[in-house]
Amino acid sequence: EYDKALRMHERALQIQLATLGEQHVDTAATHNNIGNVFHNRGEYDKALKKYEQALQICRVAVGEQHPSTASTYNNIANSYQSNGEYDKALQVHERALEIRSVTLGEQHP
Repeated sequence: EYDKALRMHERALQIQLATLGEQHVDTAATHNNIGNVFHNRGEYDKALKKYEQALQICRVAVGEQHPSTASTYNNIANSYQSNGEYDKALQVHERALEIRSVTLGEQHP
């Protein structure tokens, strides 16, 4: 029921924009969730746009060196990979790993 999920996430986004504003980590998470719905429907370009919005918000709200930013990079890489853009996917996955290594440590599961 991707259409229903998309409607619910878009409604949540409207509420967050009204209450938290655009530059909040929870707003970024909802952009990621919407991107996940698009990704799961095979709409990788739409997913990528939502992930890129989330990334811009994360950079402002929590900074580049944060697990939420790393997760967003990972989502971007997954969209590249699913779209057959393997070189881009690898580069972005490596960036996500760098951030996770710094913020969570090398031994984090």
